[in-house]
Amino acid sequence: MIMRIFPIVASFWLIAAHFLRYGAWGPSLLLAVFPVLLVIRHRWVPRVMSISLVLVALKWLQVTYSLISNRLMMGDDWLRMSLIMASVVCFTLMSVCLFQSRRLKAYYRVSAD
Repeated sequence: MIMRIFPIVASFWLIAAHFLRYGAWGPSLLLAVFPVLLVIRHRWVPRVMSISLVLVALKWLQVTYSLISNRLMMGDDWLRMSLIMASVVCFTLMSVCLFQSRRLKAYYRVSAD
């Protein structure tokens, strides 16, 4: 079970580290502690976590756009950075898909609609 939720926790910790890098202690602390919701065995948890992860992915896209804009303005290489950021976005979005596994659906008592 821990290995199934690790990518979800890692996605939140990664964005928390991003906020912490810019000195945003409040959002960083909230995002670092947010995965504690995963211990609650209720059917609303996967939905809340999935929506949150999609919002995190959108934030990563915004950060990527900003970084690419800055790199282009300075005339620096941007391709490698964009590939790294694309993999971070994909990792975050794949974390959402983990809630579709049978084990997590059973753990959170989600019906198999």
